[in-house]
Amino acid sequence: MITRRLKHILLFASILVGFLWIAYPLAAVRAEVSPKPALQPTPFLTPTPRQDGKIIYIVKVGDSLWRIAAIASITLEELMAMNGIQPGDYITEGMELELGVGGPALATAAPGDAQATPTQELLTPTPVVGTAEICILLFMDENGNGRLEEGELPLAGGQISIVDVNGIVAGEVTTEDLNEEDPVGHCFPELTNGDYNVSAAVPPEYNPTTGLNVPVTLKPGDIKYLQFGAQPSSSIGGSLNTDDGGRSTVLGILGVVLLLSAGALGYYASRMSRRTPRSLR
Repeated sequence: MITRRLKHILLFASILVGFLWIAYPLAAVRAEVSPKPALQPTPFLTPTPRQDGKIIYIVKVGDSLWRIAAIASITLEELMAMNGIQPGDYITEGMELELGVGGPALATAAPGDAQATPTQELLTPTPVVGTAEICILLFMDENGNGRLEEGELPLAGGQISIVDVNGIVAGEVTTEDLNEEDPVGHCFPELTNGDYNVSAAVPPEYNPTTGLNVPVTLKPGDIKYLQFGAQPSSSIGGSLNTDDGGRSTVLGILGVVLLLSAGALGYYASRMSRRTPRSLR
């Protein structure tokens, strides 16, 4: 009786062991075929962009830079670069982190409003429109170096004109004697943008010390300052006359020296002739 029961127990144990031996490999293979799904970070609602378009996230308890970068679909390096975070820095609760830049939020119509939802207006480039100004000074160039220096005043009696690329005179004036320190000269406002040629004519009996034609390109809002210099013709002539006078003085002195030398030689020759004996003559 005991032997038969023992046989039944051994038979049942053998069947159980065989079942487990077959079932375990099948379970392992099934586990390999159906891998465990990867852990995904807890999603969160993307913050609405502010008026400037920046997307800002407020740090909460338990947040980390890696978690915030993962749920925002950006790299950790991008998150640190956008917020100026260096390795070793830490974040605290309530800290604002920039996640990117999006379009500004659009206003939606209130419930029951029959108007359509407003759409963002497309910005079109506005053409640049404006005027410019040119200030021109004709000055007395005392030292003739072609540069306006302290103490040099405006020169009256000259002509100044501004002509555009089409040959149309945009401004013209006769200069006046302006007794001002650091004068600006005559200004021509309300000039449209474009290319111009500025020219000057010096008064009679004056010589220019600078060029008398200057091309100018104007843009809206520009203010250009130009200076033309001149000095009296007598200044140049006087310097030439001074040189000639000096040269004449030198030549006169040289002539006197030559005359004195000739006189001395003549006197010496006459003395020698008197001392010579008559027998040798």
